[in-house]
Amino acid sequence: MLHKTTKMAAVAMAGVLALGQPLQAQEEVKLRFAHPLSSTHYAWVEGLGRMANAVVEASDGTVSYEVYPAGQLGKDYVSVLNSKLADIVVLIPSYASDKMPLTTVAELPVKYEDACDATRKLWEIARPGGVLSEAEYKPQGMRALFVTILPGYKVPTTTKPVRSLADLQGLKIRASGAAMEQTVRALGAVPIQLTASEINDSLRRGTIDGAIWPYHAAPPYELESLFKYGAEGPNLGSATIVFAMAESKWQSLPENIRQEITAAAAEAQENLCRWTEGEEARVRQDMIDKYGYQPTILSDEEIALWNEKTATVAEGWAARMNDNRKPGTEILEAFRQAE
Repeated sequence: MLHKTTKMAAVAMAGVLALGQPLQAQEEVKLRFAHPLSSTHYAWVEGLGRMANAVVEASDGTVSYEVYPAGQLGKDYVSVLNSKLADIVVLIPSYASDKMPLTTVAELPVKYEDACDATRKLWEIARPGGVLSEAEYKPQGMRALFVTILPGYKVPTTTKPVRSLADLQGLKIRASGAAMEQTVRALGAVPIQLTASEINDSLRRGTIDGAIWPYHAAPPYELESLFKYGAEGPNLGSATIVFAMAESKWQSLPENIRQEITAAAAEAQENLCRWTEGEEARVRQDMIDKYGYQPTILSDEEIALWNEKTATVAEGWAARMNDNRKPGTEILEAFRQAE
């Protein structure tokens, strides 16, 4: 069953996609959205949902659509697209590394300025025609509509402050995906593979001592009061989200509809990265003010030490991709050089 809010959104979106067609030629276009998140998650509200609403506002036509949040159509979203259960999905590469291994390049500890800079770099290679799209999305019948890279990871912990690399040794730190696991291991901590929804219970039970995690993502999982200390400064990578459409569905749409979706997707991509950066700072301060969170900004010397430890992670990732007959080195260099 659809969430009540989703039903309301579907009614509000009536009239999306048959833009600009003569009245007598208008036909209803049905789109099905599926994602693993809640209906109030920021990636939907500030990202894909925002794109949909922008198309609604710009359109003069008719559309009906359905949204299936929280994994209602299954957890393998590449298969959900290929089976035509949904037309547009939210993909989290670290949860689908078997089908999106090259996209995890964006999770590596590669230097960039902020979330928006990283997002633009990823989009340059993930957009249709980009090297990542050609290598990974096109062969699977997918088209990226837009992407986002979240603000860089920090290391929040529960009982032990991390003020140096020595403090991190042996701590059990949540990881997700091969890139994050290798980063945690390179720093001398013990990676524990968990999904985001498992972190809260694991912190409470002491199964993990902390996580590689951004601040803005703490509220959706009620983690603000659980983290007590944090280390900030080194390049530790980040999480990636890809908003994708089935290529067959895209090709079936009229050209004017494609143009509206393209424009709305570009705006949603920029909005989402700006929103997460602003939320990162807001939540960090909220954790300090309300819960006594104590962040440590590592010294330049300490940051250099951490970055030295993780320097081999990206090259190791590329080598493993190459060994599996995937263009790991090409994708890594393209991501590094993208602007």
